[in-house]
Amino acid sequence: MTEIEIRGKLNKEKFTELMVLMNREAKLKDHYKRISVDISLGFDEKERSWKNLSGVDLRIKKSGNKEKISAKMGNFNDKEREELDIKLEEGQLLNVIKMFTKLGLNKGMIYQWESFEFDYQDFEVKLSKYTDDYFTFEIESETGKNDPDDLAKRLNLIPYSDCEYREAIVFENRNIHQLFSIEAVEKILRCW
Repeated sequence: MTEIEIRGKLNKEKFTELMVLMNREAKLKDHYKRISVDISLGFDEKERSWKNLSGVDLRIKKSGNKEKISAKMGNFNDKEREELDIKLEEGQLLNVIKMFTKLGLNKGMIYQWESFEFDYQDFEVKLSKYTDDYFTFEIESETGKNDPDDLAKRLNLIPYSDCEYREAIVFENRNIHQLFSIEAVEKILRCW
């Protein structure tokens, strides 16, 4: 499956405004807390970034009670990326992470946030809260026929430029997310 999506940052006021609009005019598709363990190849722990980009983002995710392995192919900032998902049975996340660790994929980041996904005008709009003052949006074309940039303009949203997206990832990895370890994942799951 190929995703066509854009992303951007929101301030708290815009996040609240969009939540009001979506709750009034859209259909809530899903609401969940997510943990995403990114163990893509080429991670530099000291810099908290990927130096040797392989073109494949490999993540093991838990969204609410749903778990999956997700691989996205292409550059992280491409508007269109191929995505392959393998659904897991609930409770398999930690064992899958341990398996990949034994295979040498033992460096990366742990991301956590809360998301609200809405069906809105043939798009999926995802509003995410990372901290009390850090929010993002994603707009994905549901059919592949509509351009997410068109909806962003109608909603007065400004998607990341390539440079801004790179800067956002660096900021998040240094200030919001944590380095991957089995112990850190176990601690998060105990509080799930």
